[in-house]
Amino acid sequence: MKWLRITWMGLVLVVLLSGCSLQPDSDAPGLRRVGVLVGTDFRLAKLEGLVDSLPAYGYTPGENIELVVKNAKGCNENLLPLAKELVAEGVEVILTAGRVETEAAKIAARAGQPPILFMGLTGIQEEGLVKDLLRPREGLTGIHNDHAALSGKRLELLVKLVPHIQRVLVLYDPYVVPTIEALAAVREAAAKLEVTIVEAPVSDAAGIAQVLQEQGPRADGILLLPSVFLESEGAHTLVPLASKQGLPVMGVEHSEEEKGFFAIFGITPYDQGYQAARILAKILAGQAPEDIPVEPPAVLKLTVNLDVAEQLGLALEPSMLGYADVLYREGGGNLEP
Repeated sequence: MKWLRITWMGLVLVVLLSGCSLQPDSDAPGLRRVGVLVGTDFRLAKLEGLVDSLPAYGYTPGENIELVVKNAKGCNENLLPLAKELVAEGVEVILTAGRVETEAAKIAARAGQPPILFMGLTGIQEEGLVKDLLRPREGLTGIHNDHAALSGKRLELLVKLVPHIQRVLVLYDPYVVPTIEALAAVREAAAKLEVTIVEAPVSDAAGIAQVLQEQGPRADGILLLPSVFLESEGAHTLVPLASKQGLPVMGVEHSEEEKGFFAIFGITPYDQGYQAARILAKILAGQAPEDIPVEPPAVLKLTVNLDVAEQLGLALEPSMLGYADVLYREGGGNLEP
């Protein structure tokens, strides 16, 4: 599973046959203004990936493209006013870093203008944001990170990396719509793997502490389902409690908050932003969002934290470590196979 890449060849052929260029048009305005709506610092890694990728398509922030960033700093009620500010300021496109940002931008946009580009979402159809992924007609398109659908694969990797695991505590946020899809994937995987799962809804730090106290002693590992709370501030509560009970945690997104997790599998926030730059270039070149299919994740990465494995005294399956893209040590950098 070395940098598993999913490529839609049809999209490549469309670009080649049509002769479309993603480089800036010489007749286009000298400075393109693009809005970026971010709900929390946790998602700024997507912006970093976007900035690093833009030069490949002829755009250099500060020279021929201006990124107008609005950050709600964790206060979701500020997202709609910030989105309206971007519309009022006349940005050509609004890039969004998550679901709540996308919903706010969609409300603020008038009749699909400006177009919206989401830098990584899951449950897109389930939440009614887009009906047809191949031809989105709602004035928005972007990257589908498949976080929910990959939940079953995360369970499989956790169990195969640590063969003694027989009972897994599955933590999820009941207020996250894609949870339904994620739970279905986990239940199906658990049946095939013949492991027991204990599903536990949590939406705050107190809930995490209570569940770990009640279910932790009987569990062999913990699986997180997609949730901004569990992937960010919730991790601060979860990691020390799980470590104390000797429980390896399989996470969803790579972030500073998840350093104490045993393993993480999925597309990184950075890579989601990096991939989104190509779609942005298409929109700036004049393509309508409805002509740009929602893209699946281009890169899926498995990271294993060897320090955590040693601290927990885990007996890892050596052959499975070969599937990891990064073997991570908190004190000594990364070892990439």
